[in-house]
Amino acid sequence: MAGSGSKGSEEAAVAVQRALLACMGPAAAEQLALAQVRLAWTETVGAAGLSRGGMESRLVRVTNGTGQVEASEAILAQELTLRAEALLGAVNQRMRGRPGATIELRRLVISVGRIGPGRSL
Repeated sequence: MAGSGSKGSEEAAVAVQRALLACMGPAAAEQLALAQVRLAWTETVGAAGLSRGGMESRLVRVTNGTGQVEASEAILAQELTLRAEALLGAVNQRMRGRPGATIELRRLVISVGRIGPGRSL
């Protein structure tokens, strides 16, 4: 019975992906892929203990396999840079098998930026 919940979730995710593509067209696939890689990034840095004590990072965009990451503090940016190769592998592993997860990160560019409610777009 434990596996049936996972299968049901996967089927629901596939149905949502199909509905998005039918309603929004090809742009929806790109947005879904970006959402999946951002979620995988957040999960990965959280699991690695890299989002604590008010420090956080976010995947801003992905261009040609290069993920652009903003870190809230210079010390976090340095730590992310040191762990970049392991983080890439972990993020890509988390995305395997997820509906719509078509982006593969090959490289990270990490900078320090303002993150949070005061950030302007």
